[in-house]
Amino acid sequence: MKLSIKRVLTALIPSLIALSPITHAHTIEEKIADCKCDQACYTDEVTDLKCSGGNFSFKSHSLPDESHTLMLGITGNNQQFPSKHDMEIRLPLNPKKASRVTQTEPGAVGIAVNGVPIFDPSTQGPKQSSGKPVSAASAGELDECGGHAGRGDDYHYHIAPKCLIEELGKEAIDDKKQAVGYAADGFPILALGWFDKGNDIEAKLDECRGATDGAGQYFYNIEYQGEYAILDCLSGKEQRFARDNWTHRKNSKGKEIQGMPVKLAVSQYQQTEVEGNICYIMSGVLSDEQLVNTSGKVNRIKKLEGSIFYCSSSCYGQFIETKKARARGRTSVFDSQTAGCPADFIAIQDNDFLDYRN
Repeated sequence: MKLSIKRVLTALIPSLIALSPITHAHTIEEKIADCKCDQACYTDEVTDLKCSGGNFSFKSHSLPDESHTLMLGITGNNQQFPSKHDMEIRLPLNPKKASRVTQTEPGAVGIAVNGVPIFDPSTQGPKQSSGKPVSAASAGELDECGGHAGRGDDYHYHIAPKCLIEELGKEAIDDKKQAVGYAADGFPILALGWFDKGNDIEAKLDECRGATDGAGQYFYNIEYQGEYAILDCLSGKEQRFARDNWTHRKNSKGKEIQGMPVKLAVSQYQQTEVEGNICYIMSGVLSDEQLVNTSGKVNRIKKLEGSIFYCSSSCYGQFIETKKARARGRTSVFDSQTAGCPADFIAIQDNDFLDYRN
C-alpha cells in the first residue's frame, strides 16, 4: 500500500516555530561555489536535476553510496532498516533571509547532495529540561556516518554526514567550497574547515551556524568536531521541500511494523536479495532486556548475540513488547515468521534471538 505524501512527511517535515529576531552573520572574504544546477556538484544518487521557475529540483532514493558503512556503531537501536524511497526535492534558487529565525523541531531540516535527508539533532522522544528531546547522538542511535534509519525505514542524518564529506573530499569541500547539502529554507550547507583548518570559520558563525561569503551569499557551516552540528536554526523561510512515496513493511497479519527501541549494539548490517525479495539483516549484541523464552520463562538478558531481519511478511524477526508475561518492567519477545525464509537463510542460522520467539 502506498502511503499518502502528507502521512509520510510527518517524519520528514518538521513544525518550525519562529522565536527570535535574526542576527547578522559575519562575512568571510572567500566566495562559496554556486552550483545548485550543476550535476557535478551532486553524487550519482541524485537524478533528474532541473532548474526552472525560480526553483531547483531533483530526485533520489534516500540512500547514500554503497561504500558508506550504514548502521554500524549504533547501540540504541530502533529496529528499522535503511530502505529505498522515491523522493522528490524542490527548493528556491535564490532564498531570502527572514525577519526572524526559526527554531527547528524533530524532523527534516534539509537535504544532502546525495539525496539523503538531514534531520534536526533531536530524537522524537519526550522533551527534556532543555525543551527538546534527547539528541539522537546521545541516545546512541547514530552510525559511523552520522545517520540511521527512522520510523519509516528512511535513512537520514542527524549530525555531520561524515562519510559523505569524506566521499566528496578536500577539493570539493575546502578548495572549491561546494555545498554538502541544502537547508529547508534553500540556503546551502557547507563544511569549511573539515580538511583544511585554515578555513575554520567557527568564530564567524551566527546563532544558526550561518555566515555570508564575499559575494553576499548566506550559508550554513557544519561543525568539524564536538557535536558535529549542522545548523541550529533556520535563517530563511522554511519550505515544504520533500515529497516521498514508499511502501511500509508489514507483518504476517498485514499490520505495519513499527520498530521498538532496544539496546542492540550493531556489529554487522547487510542488504541482500533472496528469492526476489530485498532482505535486511542487522546483527549484534542485545543487552539489558527482559525477554520471554519459548517455554514462557522470563529472563533478564545481559548479553545475547543474534540478528533482526526482514525479507517479507512471511520472513522476518524483531523484538516487540508483550503483555502476557507476569513481570515488572517491559518484557519482550522475538516476533518472527520464518515459514517464508529459505532453509539456508543466514539470518535464521545460529540466531540466538529465535530462542525467544513468540
